[in-house]
Amino acid sequence: MLDKATLGMLSDLKLDELADIVRRQDSVPEYISMPSDQRLQFAIAELHSLRSDELYKQLVVNAKMKHPNATFHGIEYIPERNLDRNKLTQLSSGDFLSHAGNILVYGATGSGKSFIACCLGNVACRHGKKTLFYRMPDLIQDFECLETPQQRKRFIKRLGRMDLLIIDEWLGNKLSEGQINFIFEVIEKRDGNLPTVFSSQYDPRDWYVRLGESPQCESVLNRILSKKVTIDCCSFNMRQHYAKKTPLY
Repeated sequence: MLDKATLGMLSDLKLDELADIVRRQDSVPEYISMPSDQRLQFAIAELHSLRSDELYKQLVVNAKMKHPNATFHGIEYIPERNLDRNKLTQLSSGDFLSHAGNILVYGATGSGKSFIACCLGNVACRHGKKTLFYRMPDLIQDFECLETPQQRKRFIKRLGRMDLLIIDEWLGNKLSEGQINFIFEVIEKRDGNLPTVFSSQYDPRDWYVRLGESPQCESVLNRILSKKVTIDCCSFNMRQHYAKKTPLY
């Protein structure tokens, strides 16, 4: 049992959780009879787990994902979807976070693209990575609302530093030359350094048509498509599928 002075020092060090863990151990016979070094190991392991869980929850909040509770366990592998289970299982390990490649999730409206993108985001948060989810229209709007070059530069820098950036509704609308320049700056800062997830209604083979044929557009897509993993969500409408399972009346 820790004395009051030691408990006070733990509080000063902002280790109140550790003090609580030790108190709980004092009420469990198995811990009381345990060697002190082994008991300390269990206490530190529990504290580490608590802190990791707190960090994960905060990262999920900060990520602002469309589906904050999305996990790979929640993916339905019904035959009509033709999802590559092996590929998704491999991605669920989080190895993609160290490869600095791009993950392209595409398929028809309602096919579950955003959900799978958020599954990747949750994996990143679980690994302690700073993650940010953006619908592309919101991304463009937030950039264009910034009034000064310094503000825009800081915004691009922030996007470039995110451990994982998820851009949903990628190329849903045509982009102006200025908007393409903005996207190029973001992709350029992330290229070869950090992974990015692109969720789109359009097959990557059509992205050149969607974005345009200028040298700047080609530079953007060359960086995105040169190192990629693709996830084809096909055309099965999961939104209608779930609507049938949970009717309104």
